[in-house]
Amino acid sequence: MRPLLPRSAPLFDTYRLAGSSLAILGTGAFLIMLIKLAGQPLFVDFFTMWTGGRMSWSDLRHIYDMDVLNQAQAWLLGPGVHDRPFPYPPSTLLIFAPLGALPFWVASAVWMIPAFVAFAVTAIAIVPRDRWLAAGLILLAPATVWAAISGQCVFLTGALALNGVRLLQRRPVLAGVCLGLAAAIKPTVLLMAPIALIAGGHWRALIAAGLAGLAMMVLSAAIWGIEPWLAWFAYAPKYLATITANHAYVQGIVAPAGLAARIGLTGEPLFLWRALFALGGAGATVLVFSGTTALWPRLTALFAASVLATPYAMNYEMTLLLPGAVAALVTAHSARAQLLAFGAFWGLAFAGVPLVGSYSIFIFLGFAIACAMSEGGIAAAPLTEPHPTPKPVPVRVS
Repeated sequence: MRPLLPRSAPLFDTYRLAGSSLAILGTGAFLIMLIKLAGQPLFVDFFTMWTGGRMSWSDLRHIYDMDVLNQAQAWLLGPGVHDRPFPYPPSTLLIFAPLGALPFWVASAVWMIPAFVAFAVTAIAIVPRDRWLAAGLILLAPATVWAAISGQCVFLTGALALNGVRLLQRRPVLAGVCLGLAAAIKPTVLLMAPIALIAGGHWRALIAAGLAGLAMMVLSAAIWGIEPWLAWFAYAPKYLATITANHAYVQGIVAPAGLAARIGLTGEPLFLWRALFALGGAGATVLVFSGTTALWPRLTALFAASVLATPYAMNYEMTLLLPGAVAALVTAHSARAQLLAFGAFWGLAFAGVPLVGSYSIFIFLGFAIACAMSEGGIAAAPLTEPHPTPKPVPVRVS
């Protein structure tokens, strides 16, 4: 594996491209914020999570009833609100029920501030150098801004999952716990995590992840009973059908699920479509996790492959791929690889734009693969954090 070496491309090139990018990103993020807030209140997606948590105290049996959820949200969104379900598994009530006991705007602050800070700190820590630049590129990306003003859970799951991958080599048990908790909150973004851990030989992390996820399931069942879990499993297909039938939602579903909904695939063709992308994602995950311990290829493989496999992923979830994309950018050794890494970054940056979002994963993967190949393949990708230095063994002098 190639050691972490100084880049042959001048730093000036990086900062010139990055400076232009930050100016564009800042403008784009501002416009995205105006567009989002013009039609919906701040933290509108968290409002659904908060409503589900609030109902867990008084009306748990209707938590997966979309009509009841819509009525419960009418006081803020108006009487015409529709298709605002609570799609999260009952394990998330361990988080949302306490928040639901608070007033909405207080709960929003308690939810968003720690989660966003945790994600920002973790994402920036993944990038080995130029971290102020990395902060701007990651946090000003419109996909990130869209997730922030929506109040999405991508920041909490992102902080957990990013730490899970980052700590695999040094603290496998803690890494597994982070991945297991993230999967218990939003399983769709970590579908490939078991395959990744097996391919990389991270058996301790795999066991820890399974136990952490199981603990959240058992604890939620002990508090609220098994009925919410049965209702959630029965509700998931209905939820997916409702979302893919709503044009406004389809515009934000990232490929390939979004493309399948746009072209109207159903039945066996849809099953084959999903199976092919899932198998491709699984193969890529095995290739990367068995071939390298470099951080940015692993982040790219895990999250991108999960997006390819899941039947439902929205554009703001591309935020999870931004730290790896920026890490690839600042560790690129050649000018060509730098430009390709910028292409990968821009494939993600405007994933929050509806017309671009459905194709962002393909744009990103095309440039990311080209960048890895120009650097000699994934096995030659530079590490984005050093291996822990072994402690010196004291020598006894007699």
